[in-house]
Amino acid sequence: MYMRGVFLIPFYLLICAVAGASWSGELVGSAGPEGGQWSFYLAWERQDGPVQLSLGAQVEAGEKVMRLSPRWQLGAVLGPFALRAGQNVDHLTTGDLFRLVNKEQHGPETSFVLLEGEQLKLGLLRRIPLRGGDLGQLAFAESKVEAGPFSFSGLRLHFVEAQGPGWAAVFQAGAVKGNLQAVAASGVLNRHGSVQRGRVVELEKTGDGARGRLRWQWIEPGFVSLAAKSNRYTPNRTGWQLELALPVGPWEAGLELRKHTDLGGTRQYNRLAFTLQAGETWTWEWRLAPTRAFLVRREEEAGFWQVDLINGVLRRDWERGRERWSLRADIPRRIGRLEVQLNKEQHWRVVFKYDFLRHLAHCYLRIRWGKANGHVQLEVGRYDGGNLTAAFGQPLSLRLSWTWEF
Repeated sequence: MYMRGVFLIPFYLLICAVAGASWSGELVGSAGPEGGQWSFYLAWERQDGPVQLSLGAQVEAGEKVMRLSPRWQLGAVLGPFALRAGQNVDHLTTGDLFRLVNKEQHGPETSFVLLEGEQLKLGLLRRIPLRGGDLGQLAFAESKVEAGPFSFSGLRLHFVEAQGPGWAAVFQAGAVKGNLQAVAASGVLNRHGSVQRGRVVELEKTGDGARGRLRWQWIEPGFVSLAAKSNRYTPNRTGWQLELALPVGPWEAGLELRKHTDLGGTRQYNRLAFTLQAGETWTWEWRLAPTRAFLVRREEEAGFWQVDLINGVLRRDWERGRERWSLRADIPRRIGRLEVQLNKEQHWRVVFKYDFLRHLAHCYLRIRWGKANGHVQLEVGRYDGGNLTAAFGQPLSLRLSWTWEF
């Protein structure tokens, strides 16, 4: 049935073209040491009053793999509700603090139907990737009620995966008064025959004067954000975290304090840092945990410089016209790094760094030709992500990539 739908997509697009089409597309590809791969996406879009329709198909090819998949979306306004359906596109993120479902969690075969209102949301998702790699079926109902400064919401979720069915539920309550707000959530996840729980409380003050946020969490090991790429709260973790900012004349003092352990109390994940900021120019940070550091940072009109007086790490970034320079050094490790970006007719990024203790060098070059709607890019070596100790000793490699949107 799925393959039949794939082959019908070109027929649908042909019918839409006759009716007058608004086309868009994207071609993306790359070739490098790991092989070559490319994808081509073509879509037709039209809006007729409260109804919006997008039909498309995507072709993906790689080493010994080629896949054709539809990508479509339908939206319509039905009184106080909005109806959306689609496949292989972003769907919906639930409003609970745990974010059990995230709109970006989908694959080529993921399809959905959603009915959304201000107080009620209903959804059916088919073949959605669940944590652990399985494709499952998922249905949820989420409701929200507001009464003056108070709000109450509930989420009920049922799913079926290869290991069998399961369910999850979250109850959440919040209150807002001026620049003060509080929210608490309690969740249950029944999966693989095991019941896991999570609880979170957040208090926050914004606006002028003192600002701060206090978070407390208690998350069992198996309580995860089921249909999301990452957990908003780390499983098997309990404790609290405090962030404060207090204006003192022209200064602002800050504190970040975290006291976290695993549920067994065998490991600690603490953090303690003090900051002092003078206007928009000077910042001092004294960090005692998890590692020690004393950072001094000065912002300038076209860059900044920063020094860690305890660890002996220096950084200086500045701009000059269309040039961007970044110089870093780790004195105890004897590592120096220089990065230059030139934005002219071509976009250049050059990185050179050297480890004087091990006598190792690392180089990276990227050249990009093109404009906003497309470019071709050549990379020599591997980018280290700005990490002073990474990428040393890697073999020289070439990678060509391209993107074109229309």
